[in-house]
Amino acid sequence: MTITRTSPLLPLEGGFNLRDMGGYVAAGGRTVKCGMLFRSGVMSLLTAADEAHLAGLGIATVCDLRREGERRREPTRWCEEAGVFYWSRNYEESSGVLSELMRAGMPSAEAVHQMMVDLYPEILVDHKPSYRFLFERLAAGHVPLLFNCSAGKDRTGVAAALILSVLEVPRETIVEDYLLTNQLADFGRIMAKGGGEYERYRQVDSSVLRPLFAADPAYLDAMFTSLDRDHGGIDGYLDEIGVDTRVKARLQELLLA
Repeated sequence: MTITRTSPLLPLEGGFNLRDMGGYVAAGGRTVKCGMLFRSGVMSLLTAADEAHLAGLGIATVCDLRREGERRREPTRWCEEAGVFYWSRNYEESSGVLSELMRAGMPSAEAVHQMMVDLYPEILVDHKPSYRFLFERLAAGHVPLLFNCSAGKDRTGVAAALILSVLEVPRETIVEDYLLTNQLADFGRIMAKGGGEYERYRQVDSSVLRPLFAADPAYLDAMFTSLDRDHGGIDGYLDEIGVDTRVKARLQELLLA
């Protein structure tokens, strides 16, 4: 991975996969600015000190990609007090919701893995409105911007891949950024918390859960394959969500050093 910084993880006691996307080297030797783009999982475990730290980063926008039920169970509390613009969307699609994948009862780890591979092309479709809004906020200069889902790897991972693609970060680096979840996300701590959907996960064999919680290159490959097969490539999909050549140039000027 070509990068110009150390660990991207923010120094937060209750953060979950909450990291700065800055430091990646893009085409032409330019670098993604630090302190401008943040990706995260659930933020309900943040301490008061954590929330104060985030407020001090000057974040202007938080785009919460979770469904209404997820937000209700694990609320993000710090934005209102910090004066941060907080956006979310109510929707019925099941993509990115771990409990939905387990509802039918999975017979094997292989079946769960295949369901995750099938999920990523669906995310591109289900979350077009969310990704459109996210890019609109970026292009309008409402930064720094943080976006999150529950695990910070599926809906968030696709969003991160799209943003880094716009910034012309190499595909290899995009994949490695995605795979950092395997090092930085402590799902054991979330599971230990218990309650809600986590209780049913504790009753499932860990080998079956492993592909559910993993960031797997095959998942992101399925997304890129779908972009080429179903959307006319990355540029075709970006056009669908309002990111044309002018917007891309604006984002590169804003987010690259």
